[in-house]
Amino acid sequence: METDLTTAAAVAIWERAKEGLFSVVGDKVYESWFSNLEPAGSDDETMRLSADGEFTAIWIRDNYMDVLSNQISLAASHNMKVEIVAREESPQSEDRIEAPRTAPRRISAPKPSVSPIPPSINPRNTFESFVVGESNRFAHAAALAVAQNIGVAFNPLFIYGATGLGKTHLMHAIAHFVLKNNPSAAIAYVSSENFVNEYVAALRDGNIANFRKRYRNTDVLLIDDVQFFAGKERCQEEFFHTFNELFNSGRQIVLSCDKPINEVSDIEQRLVSRFGWGVSVDIQAPDYETRLAILQKKAALLGRDTAIEPAVLELLARKFTKSIRRMEGALTNLIGYASLINSGNAVTLEKANELLADAFCEENENAAVDIDKIQKKTAESFNIDPSEIVGKRRPANIAMARQIAMYLSRKLTTHSLQEIGRQFGGRDHGTVMHAIKVIGNAMENDENIKRKVDYLLKTLSV
Repeated sequence: METDLTTAAAVAIWERAKEGLFSVVGDKVYESWFSNLEPAGSDDETMRLSADGEFTAIWIRDNYMDVLSNQISLAASHNMKVEIVAREESPQSEDRIEAPRTAPRRISAPKPSVSPIPPSINPRNTFESFVVGESNRFAHAAALAVAQNIGVAFNPLFIYGATGLGKTHLMHAIAHFVLKNNPSAAIAYVSSENFVNEYVAALRDGNIANFRKRYRNTDVLLIDDVQFFAGKERCQEEFFHTFNELFNSGRQIVLSCDKPINEVSDIEQRLVSRFGWGVSVDIQAPDYETRLAILQKKAALLGRDTAIEPAVLELLARKFTKSIRRMEGALTNLIGYASLINSGNAVTLEKANELLADAFCEENENAAVDIDKIQKKTAESFNIDPSEIVGKRRPANIAMARQIAMYLSRKLTTHSLQEIGRQFGGRDHGTVMHAIKVIGNAMENDENIKRKVDYLLKTLSV
């Protein structure tokens, strides 16, 4: 029978565990992730710890649970499970800023001629308008943590994911949050393509000093789509020095990309290394429930929540699985039709199918390979029955086939980790994430596995 620990007993165990943690992970990791953990309602079998935000809680659960459980068990002199929860907070509130762990740099006053909100920042892209689901919860928590404590803990923040899933929205939300709470902050948001074009123009016109002043005197620099830097050596050189200047002076850098930076070719290794100094988070394709919630919120924000029948929103959520941006575009088209052509009457299901027939066809034509096909092809390559892929048996060859199929499902489909897990016998997203890491590491160290995975990737992509 579980017995609740007294607060004093839980604190004593935790104090002993912290000493071990400090020696194992080092001072920087300890200060960033463990220093603010506190015991929260523990018993003799489970140590419950509260973290100072959802992002920290998720990060520890995904990266440090083994070492944390080991140190707590050693401190308690018996095996203990560990649970990490976020302390009570209001993550959607843009009025609240947590006290930073270190003193923030002083934000300089903006030039009078500069607008408080850069024109490139969409006024609708705030944290309040961002719909949080399992596919983006980690990225949202990271972005909010950065906005609350610029330049302190998670610098740079690197957000990656396919086009149209919300990376730009989160970057704009950071800008809005910072400016609302620090109106004197200097914010620069730019796509890497525009950064390159501005750099070329500055070289041509002899204005390189002004170019550097613009980007090296900011408090928060947000660079979208950094994959565009690939192959542009002089621009990479310029951004390298800009990055160093900002980072060394404690200013915040936020980057987005369509894939993990180590998968982008023709990016200098020193930039790849620096992009990995902070925290990398991915945004996955949202599940059906999240897609529907996004549509409902967008319709409400536009004041047109009665212009579209609920069944139509459900149709859009089912049809558009790859890109939030394309799905929202379809909704905007229907709202426009309702306002301009349909005399304000609600768009029916029949009419939506008629108006969006071409868009639906395009979505189907561009649909990624399905998980069932991946499972069958992988099973075939391992000479096992496809049912073994989703089954419970764990012989080495079946376990390897299952992990490769999960890895391929993440690479070749837009399904969330949760959806992938469900199609692999109801496994959880942590199992899928582990499989992806295992196969990624195996491909780096085992040429046979790399050849097999590359062959399957090529076969399934045809």
